Amino acid sequence: MRSSFLGFEVSKRTIQLAQKALDITGSNISNVNTEGYTRQRVDVSSLSLNKYTSWQTKSSRMSLAGQGSTAYGVNQIRDAYIDKRYRESACFVSQYSTTADVLGEVETVLDNIVSDGLTYQMDKFTDALKKYAEQPDSEELASIVRNEAYNITNLLHSYQTDLEELKETNLEALQTTMDATNDVIKEIVEYNKLIVNEYSVMATGKLGPNESVTGSYGPNEMLDARNLLIDELAYYGNISVYDNPDGSVRILMDGVEIIDGEKYEQIYMRSSTKVQNADQFESELLRDYAAYDSAVLRWTSGDAADPASGELRSYLDVLNGNGVYKTGYQNDTYGIPYYESVIDSFANDFANHMNFLNGAIDQNGMLINKDRLLFCTQKCNEGAEDFGDHTMTADTIRIADSWMNDATMVGEVQNPETGKWELSLDGDHINQMAVSVTSTPLKFGTKGDFEGTIYDYLLFINNRLGQQIDYNKSQYESSYDTTDALLDSRDAVSGVSAVEEGINMMTYQNWYTATSRMMTTLDDCLEKLINGTGRVGL
Repeated sequence: MRSSFLGFEVSKRTIQLAQKALDITGSNISNVNTEGYTRQRVDVSSLSLNKYTSWQTKSSRMSLAGQGSTAYGVNQIRDAYIDKRYRESACFVSQYSTTADVLGEVETVLDNIVSDGLTYQMDKFTDALKKYAEQPDSEELASIVRNEAYNITNLLHSYQTDLEELKETNLEALQTTMDATNDVIKEIVEYNKLIVNEYSVMATGKLGPNESVTGSYGPNEMLDARNLLIDELAYYGNISVYDNPDGSVRILMDGVEIIDGEKYEQIYMRSSTKVQNADQFESELLRDYAAYDSAVLRWTSGDAADPASGELRSYLDVLNGNGVYKTGYQNDTYGIPYYESVIDSFANDFANHMNFLNGAIDQNGMLINKDRLLFCTQKCNEGAEDFGDHTMTADTIRIADSWMNDATMVGEVQNPETGKWELSLDGDHINQMAVSVTSTPLKFGTKGDFEGTIYDYLLFINNRLGQQIDYNKSQYESSYDTTDALLDSRDAVSGVSAVEEGINMMTYQNWYTATSRMMTTLDDCLEKLINGTGRVGL
């Protein structure tokens, strides 16, 4: 026979469940706009109080039926697969976005070399040569040619200076990103500690030895805060997240374990003792970069930090990418160093082509007449080094003193009989020089990067930069769309819907009302049983 008060106990417990369900619904609605909040629900199940009933009769078992329901805990509604996919995609969003932005700044520095930059200055230089060819004895026109050549060297200097400043700016941005990565890692570890402590209290006596608390009811708000930090970490590099039995997480970034419970690693830029005169650098950051002519990242464990994707990857590519010119720790992507290298190649090969046309060097680049040099390095002008000691770069190229002292030198030809260089009044030599500048194929760089005319080379550089920017922008848009779709999917599962919570609120209200009515009905029955039993006619 059932207990007289069993129904009251069931109804009381049910009212409490309905109240808690309303509390959680109210909390969900309250956090509808809270970043990182995961929708919660009360997990309710039918209650069975008798675990061992083999000795009982069917009648006794029936009398204990109808124990009502109970709550096992407040659960979060999350999909681990969507979380994993979102974090895998997020790193590409930051990578391609950052790379496209930096390459756009490179394009701004080079000032669209085909239309407004070097090509424009080369046109002015060849036009000046053609005008000078009409009056080879005009020192004024000869000076204009030299001035236009001087403008080319100045433009190359500005390219080098601006690219160097851009590199330093992105080095600082890399340091900021590393600091942010380290801060997020430490914050995740702090939440690991708090969550483990909470689980140790909440799960006491509920789990057997060596059982995992993962999947049990935990400190939901702390879990939300930690998940938000893990999402942020995913933008910096490609991560893999694993749950530990004690409730903490273990995180790997490209195979390197950076977090395991309370243990963690920090990322930094590796330095070297090979840097001489370290005091000449404005910051340790520049000193460390100069040590390897690239950014070499390490974890405090000693493992190399070389993320395959993410914001860290983008900075490594734009700071270390030197294409076919790569050395040491540099890579073969096309970053700022590559565009420094191609501008250096242009400076050296253009200058030596002009020196060859003016009789200063032979076809192999060997000096045969120092007095015929049109371009050289500043140290060569000062006599501190020989012409062949150093390759001219965008930074070191200068108008040679021999040309500075005699602007008409460019119009001279060698007398085949006397061997002396004399001014030619027919202008043929100057015209041939102008034509050769625009039409003679050259091999640019020492790595076989390009072979063609000077104008073709400038177009090649511009096209490569434009293609890179377009590629990274298109990849960013694709990654963004994928990530946005995954975020929508996650919001559909884990996000709070005011409409859905409103329906839940009415459902739980009706549940509460019906259970209260049940309590009233049981009270009426008990009243009848106590006061009305045995009284005939009443």
